[in-house]
Formats: sequence, structure tokens, C-alpha cells
Amino acid sequence: MTSELAAVLRALGDGADVDPERMRAALPHDTAAADALVELAHRTAALRTRSAELRVMMSSTRELLAEPDAALMLQRIVDRAHELIAGDVAYLSVYDPEQDQLHVRAASGTISSRFLGMVVPAGVGLASRAVRTRHPQWVQDYAALTSVPHDPIIDAILREEQLRAMLGAPLVVKGEVLGVLFTASREARVYRPEEISLLSAFAGHAALVLHVARLLAAATAATTEAAIRQQQAEWAAGLHAELTRLAVIGHDADAIVGALSDALGRRVTFADGQSGRDALGSAIQDAGESGRAVVLDEGPIELVAPVIDATETPGALIVERADTPLTPVERRTVERSALTAALVLLRRDALADAEERVRGELATELLSGTARREPALMRAAARGYPVAETWTAAAVRCPPESRPRLLSRFRRRADWLVTADGDGIAVLAPGRPERAAGAVREAAGQERLLLVIASGGDLGDAADALRGAWPAARLAHGLGITEGVMDAAVLAPYALLFDGDGTRLAQFVDRMLHPVVRWDAAKGTTLFATLVALFDAQWSLASAARVLHVHVNTLKQRVGRLRELLGTALDPGEARFRLEMAVRVERARRELDQT
Repeated sequence: MTSELAAVLRALGDGADVDPERMRAALPHDTAAADALVELAHRTAALRTRSAELRVMMSSTRELLAEPDAALMLQRIVDRAHELIAGDVAYLSVYDPEQDQLHVRAASGTISSRFLGMVVPAGVGLASRAVRTRHPQWVQDYAALTSVPHDPIIDAILREEQLRAMLGAPLVVKGEVLGVLFTASREARVYRPEEISLLSAFAGHAALVLHVARLLAAATAATTEAAIRQQQAEWAAGLHAELTRLAVIGHDADAIVGALSDALGRRVTFADGQSGRDALGSAIQDAGESGRAVVLDEGPIELVAPVIDATETPGALIVERADTPLTPVERRTVERSALTAALVLLRRDALADAEERVRGELATELLSGTARREPALMRAAARGYPVAETWTAAAVRCPPESRPRLLSRFRRRADWLVTADGDGIAVLAPGRPERAAGAVREAAGQERLLLVIASGGDLGDAADALRGAWPAARLAHGLGITEGVMDAAVLAPYALLFDGDGTRLAQFVDRMLHPVVRWDAAKGTTLFATLVALFDAQWSLASAARVLHVHVNTLKQRVGRLRELLGTALDPGEARFRLEMAVRVERARRELDQT
């Protein structure tokens, strides 16, 4: 072996590039051997290049696997492809199987602002063909390509980039296409098989990396979701334990609402079933009928959870809207909290019913007569009622259909003794008549009723006074007075005279005063007021004139007119007594009509 041939072989072994003419010169007498040496050198160089490319590709794969950010991973895939394959531009289109579209998510070497984010519709260009065939696709000059459909927007963007030659390899894992990796040049060119093979191999590695990243992302998301669910379950269990504790130790629904509000970090309120007809009222009604929470799409309220207890009109927990909507776990927790609130209300109602029965029995015994009066007063004193102080008796006359509702409202006052009695409801309330009457009217709400009151020095006296209030109430009703507040003393003297028959009393008053009332109505005079002043002044003309602010002669003229209208009813004695009784009843009726 000549020294030149040995030098050539050492250079080839070291991986150096050797000129083919030098190799042929080393074997000047054997042309076949020289050609074989040149071919061997070419193949060795190709293998070394391929080995270097594979090392770069494996190194890139390791780097990609270490990248946790999905967007950065796509960009690194494109950057490595740009380094591996000679070209001006490299980019990656991610495939959306639901829309059958590709979206350019990463690019390297581009100049057009429209390139990144470009959408390739179904069936358009080389990318769609690569997705469909799952094999690499290439073209020497894309503008001249006629075998695939073109899109005018995509063609315009490619012209902006001045791209002509394109090579795309699909990213396929287990038969699923994830996207297409492209390399492109701004000059027309033919891609060599080794370039196509190299890009396809790198696309395969990139597909595996993306697949692993997706699996890791899914596993991470599942772990995070599990942790969130565990945290939510622990939160819900803790809140449920707290609500149960509050219910067991005897707290009311307000405590349940307060604990729930603190746990949710937003305002929660309790609404009874007496809501209006607005959107909230409709939501409360719907929730009560369905037994399920109702979500409101707009407005300050987000959720209405029914609180169904033993009442006819269920209430609801009202959860106000916050910056973030309630999670499904929070919604279910609100519904469970509503059940706890319902149990608390049921217990409250049961205790209240028992207490009301006791107080109702006590009121019945007080009103039943003197035989059972003393034991009833002792029981009332034992329960903390101020039996020796001033009490007010109220005879509440109301329609039969309103009685159960009013009984329920009045019995909410623990300091009252209430029972059904007479033509309505009997109420015994501690305190002066004025304050007690106002409290009864307030408790009745919008109900229309007639309230006849009487006071007593103590509870026993008030119970006795109530027996006289009912005849006065019946008299008032017979006189056409169906609502308002009246002192029983106003009509009590007439109850015995007319046997409590208000209709007879009304007929008596109308018969006695009809001429005067008709004259006043027709002439616009004040003869009835004149009669009232005369009886109050015991028929002293001077005193009555001062009260009426008229001259005595004017009053005498009025008395003359009254004589013409009433005749002998003005005569002193029994006739005038009957007239006075009619005047005082009519005055009481008019005063009540004005209240």
C-alpha cells in the first residue's frame, strides 16, 4: 500500500472530507478500486451525517420531554426542525378533529404577522392531505400545485412569506393525527429522500413527546381535580358538622344562615313564603313546589334553595351573587343546609305549638268563669306572666276564614294569652289599652278586623272585661262597623238594653235620628252636631253655643228646626232620654268610621 493511499484511508477514518480526485490519484492503476473507494467514502459520510442527525434528534427529544409548558414545547419542536432540515421557515399546525381544521400554533423564520394563527380548512392544501393519508407530503412549488384545493386566504399569506417549496410530515400516535410539521423554502427545490425521512422521523418523535405531554397534562389535571374534590368534600363535611352542632345545641335558623354565609363568603338570607310576585317570589314558589334549588341567571340573587317545613308556605335560603359562581359542591351544600334549616324550623314550630297549646288552654280557663280562675292565675304567675299588673282585653271580630291565620300570628307573641272565643279571637295582653291595641293591629298585618278593647287592673279583671267586650263588638257589627278599634265602654251600656242585638240598636238609632240626618245631608247643616253639643251641655244653651262657636240666637233657631223635625222627642223626660241614647250611639259610630 502506497503512502498516499494510507493517508487517504486515515483521513476517511477520521471523518475528514477527502476530494474524490485525490482518492482516485491514490489508485492510479485500478479504476474500479478507485470508484469503489469514492462510493465507500460517500456512504461513510452519509452514515456519519445520519448519525449526527439522530443524535441531535434524540437530544431534542430529551429537551422536549423536559419542557412542561405546552406552548413552549410546540415552539421548540419547530425550532429543532428548522435546525435539522435546511429551509427558510418551519412551522407546526395542530389538528382539530372536531372541526377537521388545522391551526398554526408555532413557527420559526416567518415574516408575515398573519402566519401564526393561520387556520387551514378541511380538505385544503398539503396539510389536509397529510392528515388524510398519514404520510409526508411535499411540493417543489406550492403556487403551481393543482392536485389539492387551494384557499385564497392561505395562498395570500404564503405569498406574503414568498414560500414555494414545502415538506410536511404528520404527527401520528396510535392512529391519531395530532398535527403536521412543515419545513418550507422561498425558492423552488426538490426534497431529497433523506430529508423527507429525517423530518418524518423527527415528526414521529415530536408526536410521541406531545402524546406524553397530553397524558401528563391529563394526569396532572385529574390529580388536581381529585385534590379539589377532596378539599371540597372536606369543606362540605366540616360545614355540615358545624350546622349539625348548631342544630343540636338549639340554635335557630338565623345561626344556620350565618354559618353558611361565612362558609360561602357571600351574603345568605332566609326568606319566608310571604314573598311578592317578582322574580325572587316566583323562584321561591318554584323551589317550594319542586323541592329543588333554583338558579337565577341574572340579578343580585344566584340561588334559591327551598326550606320546606310544616307550614303551608315554605321559605327559602337566598344566596346572593358574587364574583365567581357557586360550584356544584357549594350548590349541593346550600340544599343540604336548607334541609338543616327546615329541621330547625320544624323543631321550633313543634315547641311553639306545644307552648301555644299551653297558653291557649290557660286563656280558655281564664275566660271560662270564676271557678277555674284562681288555678289559672297561679299557673300564669308560675310561667312568668305579670298577673298583678295592668292587662288589656281585646275582642277581635274577624271573618271565619281569617281566624286560623290570625291565631297563628297572635300566638307568636309569647307574652300574650290567645284563644278562639265568641265571634273571633280573644287576646289578653299586658300593658295599657293604647299600646296593646297598636300591637294587636300590627300583628294582624293587612287583615281587616274590628278590635274592641277593655282594660283591667290585673289579669283577672281583664278576663272579666273581655266578657263585656263581645256584646259591644256584636253591637258595633250590627251598626255596620266591621273594622277599626273601639273601647268596649262606648257601647257596653246599650248591650243590656238591646240584648246584644246590634241590628235592633241600629234600627232604633235610624228611627230616632232619620229626620235630622236626612236634613243635614240635604241642606248641608250641622243639626246632629248641635244635638251632641246640647246633650253634652245638659241642654244649657249658653254652654252649647260656646262649644259650637255660634250666637245663642243662632242656636235657638237650630233648636226650633230640631223641634220641627223631631217633635216631642225633644221634650224632657223619657222621650229626651231615648233621643240622647240614639245620639250617643250615632256619635260613637261616626267616630269609629273616621278611625
